[in-house]
Amino acid sequence: MPGMTAYLFLRSLLAPPGPQLLLLLAGLWCLRRRRPVLGRSLIAVALVTLYLMATPFGAGLLARGLERHPALPAAPRAWQGAQAIVVLGGGRERTSPEYGGRDRPNYWTASRLRYGAHLYRLSGLPLAVSGGRVLDETESEAALMARSLREDHVVNVHWEEAGSRTTWENAMLTRALLAPQGIDRIVLVTQSLHMARARMIFEHAGFRVLPAPLDFIGPGVARRPLLLRLAPSPVHFTVSGQALHEYGGLLAYRLRMLVD
Repeated sequence: MPGMTAYLFLRSLLAPPGPQLLLLLAGLWCLRRRRPVLGRSLIAVALVTLYLMATPFGAGLLARGLERHPALPAAPRAWQGAQAIVVLGGGRERTSPEYGGRDRPNYWTASRLRYGAHLYRLSGLPLAVSGGRVLDETESEAALMARSLREDHVVNVHWEEAGSRTTWENAMLTRALLAPQGIDRIVLVTQSLHMARARMIFEHAGFRVLPAPLDFIGPGVARRPLLLRLAPSPVHFTVSGQALHEYGGLLAYRLRMLVD
């Protein structure tokens, strides 16, 4: 899929630290062109944003505008008549040698599956998983997710939506799968950073959505001592990059909804 490969490559270039590296190069170019004030300013912005994005403080600030939904109540009777649980795919680890070279769900997907299995045991609601093939994979992400739920969590999957490559397609194809079953009220499982965008699109597709977010960032940051909130780590840089991706996705999908 050359088009999807090019899209993923471009998305990687635009994600941190790509913009900061471009700012650094631009700053160095300005210094060579004897524009020291502009050059030093660009370099300073690049370094400061790199540092802040790598700290719990910076990651928490970026997450604050995305973590809009509280945790799902533990009592299923409070779930507003939900009819099914939908777990979204979040990516895969390709050809894992420890599993005989098979693909497996990545960290994000595995975390969603674990929580989806927990909600299934609480409620007994039927489970749907959603995720297709992004590149040249032999198995859909939905198939990987269903196998993990069966083998790792001893949970059966009722529906597999195996054609989607984006959150938008997750919503539209899951709607096409569940609407003939009379299902329009769902518990939606995904990370707290992703939930705002996912809920918006699933409601646009026609579902009534009860958010079931997980892996909250803000509460963990708030409990850290102040000094440790300013300590950089690769984990929080990744969180910051994911948050920026979600802000961009929210904007892009809102524009798409205007013409859909």
